[in-house]
Amino acid sequence: MNKTCISFIILINFLLIVSCNQTKENSKSLEQLEWKKEGQVLKTIENIHFSFPDQGFAFSNKEDLIKQCLESLKNNKKLIGLKEFNDSIYIRFLASRKDMFPLTATKASGIAYPHINTLYVVANENQNPPIIHELMHLIIMLKWGNPTDSSTWMNEGIGTYAENNCNGNNVAEIYRYFLEHNKLISLNLLSSDFYKQPEMIGYHQSAYIVEYLLSNYSIEQFKRLWTEGFENFEEIYAIPFSEVKGNFEKELIEKYPIAPKIDFEKFSQGCD
Repeated sequence: MNKTCISFIILINFLLIVSCNQTKENSKSLEQLEWKKEGQVLKTIENIHFSFPDQGFAFSNKEDLIKQCLESLKNNKKLIGLKEFNDSIYIRFLASRKDMFPLTATKASGIAYPHINTLYVVANENQNPPIIHELMHLIIMLKWGNPTDSSTWMNEGIGTYAENNCNGNNVAEIYRYFLEHNKLISLNLLSSDFYKQPEMIGYHQSAYIVEYLLSNYSIEQFKRLWTEGFENFEEIYAIPFSEVKGNFEKELIEKYPIAPKIDFEKFSQGCD
């Protein structure tokens, strides 16, 4: 074999080694870029499956957060007249709104997905998790289905009433403030285009209406309104809504002759 052939063979082998090493380096670099470790800890209590990050605030407070979930489930069941709730549900706690986005395409602090029996909720040092509100959404839609379009306000209303607290005021006090300062939204708008109304007003106004209906009429009528729609209110309750509204607003004024003082600018930015 002449020197030219030997040199050519050595060159080929060298290029193969370099190419192979480069491929390994590229693969290693690719792995480092595309793969990362995400740890979770899991716990199941009866029909509820909990998931927490394996470090951080939610992990450190996981037992207290589980206790809040169980207490919220108990109270929410009572509020809508459920004796049992045996559906398997998944409650996944997340460290931030940023972590929420890949799972839900939103940066909400909490969101319920009844079609997959799952609640996602953010818990950290700066974020009070909306467990009561979102858990109410999950269980009521699992048991009753989604509300009709004209009863969407009931869904947000009952979630807000279940919490019944915003910066130290209950939903009755907040409604009384709205009434005093002419901030109420017409029920025609609430029932026809709920999510285009000012959120904090719409949620809390609806919450007090929910409280009044649940306190003064039957859960069966409330469920019918949920499934049949607001346009059937008079048929379901045997009284026009305008008359019901007049009655509870008169009672509110008697209960709170002086409307509560609320910092509306602070209120509009959300509840603590």
